[in-house]
Amino acid sequence: MDMHKHHPQGEEKSSLMIRRSITQERLDFQLAPTRDTITGRAGLALFQEAALALGVRKSIKENLPAPGSGHGFKPHEYVLPLVMMLCGGGRTMEDIREIEMDEGLKQLCGFTRLPGADAIGQWLRKPKHLRGLKRVNQFQARQVIVRSDKNDFTMDVDATMMETKKQCADMTYLGHRAFQALLSFIAELDLCVACDYRQGSVPAGSGVKKQLLATHRLLKSCGKRLSYLRSDSAGYTADVINTCNDLGVTFTITADQDAAVVKIIKNLKRQSGWTRLFRPDGTATDRWYKTAVHCMEKTAKSFTLVVLRWPNPKPDLFHPEFYRYHVIATNDDERKPHEVIWFHNGRGDAENYNKELKNGFGMDYSPCRSLTADAVYFEIGVLAYNLTVAVKRLVLGGDWVRRTIASLRWQLLQIAGKVVRHGRQLILPVQKNHFELFRTVRQRLALLPAPG
Repeated sequence: MDMHKHHPQGEEKSSLMIRRSITQERLDFQLAPTRDTITGRAGLALFQEAALALGVRKSIKENLPAPGSGHGFKPHEYVLPLVMMLCGGGRTMEDIREIEMDEGLKQLCGFTRLPGADAIGQWLRKPKHLRGLKRVNQFQARQVIVRSDKNDFTMDVDATMMETKKQCADMTYLGHRAFQALLSFIAELDLCVACDYRQGSVPAGSGVKKQLLATHRLLKSCGKRLSYLRSDSAGYTADVINTCNDLGVTFTITADQDAAVVKIIKNLKRQSGWTRLFRPDGTATDRWYKTAVHCMEKTAKSFTLVVLRWPNPKPDLFHPEFYRYHVIATNDDERKPHEVIWFHNGRGDAENYNKELKNGFGMDYSPCRSLTADAVYFEIGVLAYNLTVAVKRLVLGGDWVRRTIASLRWQLLQIAGKVVRHGRQLILPVQKNHFELFRTVRQRLALLPAPG
């Protein structure tokens, strides 16, 4: 036999003998098929049980319209499988097939039938479903808020872009097509309480006042209080500032460096008395601050500007000044200026929440060629995010609270289990190392107060 006739063209003939003389390393196991019902996502059944225990399925039935015929898919048959798909790591609507093919998971979750990706796409396109899902998300958020031992809460608001090539998306000022989501979070609970999905060309500040009022009403209905608002410059409007004063909300907002603010900065430049900023642990920073009183043309009350400056590391044509400046507007009369700065910096968590939603739950993906459909899909992503927050805070507790969905998948959701039916009883045997965790979660779910 000619050993060289199978040799890839362009290689030296001697190289064939070299490759075949090396023994390939292999793992010592053999594959075999089985008729047993096995799932590699047994932990998702715990999330489905949490959705039932917290009343999410009931809320879906109450707030979303029933199908036109008795044979149509019910709203929860669309929403809950998508929630499980997103929690489990699905990135596109086609990934719903993974749940369809997972017979063990379907049995555990009670999914007797699942819509296909095309049917889901049609369902997402209906505007009334967006309104209903917003009410479901408010209900879900309320279940976490009322169970908190805190009474005063902080609202962090932030807008985030989802770049896309879809023609239904508008061009942004950055020169690319994108959708935008304005999101409000309760900082103490990591909870998303308001979502406005819109075109990327919409000004970021549009809708901040509306979400502020909605969050205030939500917390008040739970017997809680919205005490603080933190926002980037999108919230620096007279409407938002006046609303905060009317509601008794203490705000810290990154100020736009408009002509009036720039004039204040120029006046402060010539003054002495700048105070060095120290970190909470007492170590010095390279930043200095000074305060001034300011009033917009349409604000009913004046407020304080905390002006922060630091050496400009790279002066250039656009920033030739020796210092760079950052300005925080606030009506906080209780905190000292340096405390206001560190409190306001805490709003950086809102960007982490956005990353978790976009990267962890796949909400940077726009599945449809319709703004309404993408908005409905995003609202389902928010529901998946908030369900995860609820499980972490109300059931798991401890160190689990700070873990991302990626960690939860590795440590809880993507655990293998064998689904066995004895008579009418469904049994889930899991590996011994995970049995106690699963049992504890189910016991705590059983002890949750009935949803209200």
